[in-house]
This record gives sequence, structure tokens and C-alpha cells, in this order.
Amino acid sequence: MTEVPPPTRRARKDTTASGGDTAVGARAEDSAPAEPGAASTTRTIAAPGGSPAVPATAASGAAVSAPSVPPFDDDPERLPTAQLEMAAFGDHLIPYVPPVPPAPPSLAPWALALATVALLGSLFTGWLLPLGVTGVIFATLSLRRPHDSRRSAVWALCLAVLSLVFSVGWLVWGFSQLAVV
Repeated sequence: MTEVPPPTRRARKDTTASGGDTAVGARAEDSAPAEPGAASTTRTIAAPGGSPAVPATAASGAAVSAPSVPPFDDDPERLPTAQLEMAAFGDHLIPYVPPVPPAPPSLAPWALALATVALLGSLFTGWLLPLGVTGVIFATLSLRRPHDSRRSAVWALCLAVLSLVFSVGWLVWGFSQLAVV
């Protein structure tokens, strides 16, 4: 068995506008004509909190038509802050799109700085070989990340490899001098 969904606000407005029920926001006892032969031209709106009914008249004294009644008067159970079922222009549901997560910090500048320090140190001594190896690792990791700068990563890799060459050269020369003594 399928359940019949409750009527929407638009469907309830259509039934009240066609004369099927009492006027929107009006009480049943207030919708009866004032005289037996004449129809009432003014409507009363039920005030919130159980206060007496207020006549719905404009500032000029003329009767207020149904479209100028506040939108919350057609459904007394609904709070004024409740969500609407349907927007006037169509589907009001906006699909949820999660925010784009921020990109992780780039490794390329760090790899370039580390490779530069390793190259400068390898010009004077060979004991900074681990710094050059760390520069090669950071540059390789930076090349594999899609959002990192490839130009900086390539420069870092080249400088780190050059620092390794100089460091190894210093270490080979230094150990060869120890054997001579």
C-alpha cells in the first residue's frame, strides 16, 4: 500500500481560493455572512496567542484580498521560520556540494632550500652528504605531487644531486689523504 502525501501549501491555497473551505486564516464562525442575505466583504484574521480576531483591512479601510495576507496565516501549525515545500520558480533544493579541501603545503620550496644549503655546504666539506640525500628525497616527493611546482622540484633535484657529487668527491679525496699519512 502506498501512502498519500499530505497536501502542499499551494494545494491548500487552491482549495481555499476555489471556495471549498473557509478563507485563508479566517475562523469558521467569522466566515459566515453578517446578514442572512448579504455576503461579508471583510475578513478577520486570527491573532496569535489566543487574542481576539483582527479585521484584515488596508489603511484606506478597504477589504484586503487573499494574496496580501501574510504567508504564515494559511497554516496555523507552521512556524514562520519553517522550510517551504516548493519555491515559486521550481525545485528549491540545491544539491550539497562539499567545500574543496585546501591543498597541502608544497614540498618544492623546502626541497629547493634544502638542496641549496646542501650544495653550499658540499663546496667546503663532504660531511653534509645526508643533507643532500634529504634534498633528493624531498625533490622526488615534490615531483610526484600534482599541485607542487615542477620547475622548483626539478631545480631542487638537480642541485641536490650536484651537492651529492661534490660531497662524495670531498669524502673520496679526504679518505685517500688518510692512507698516505
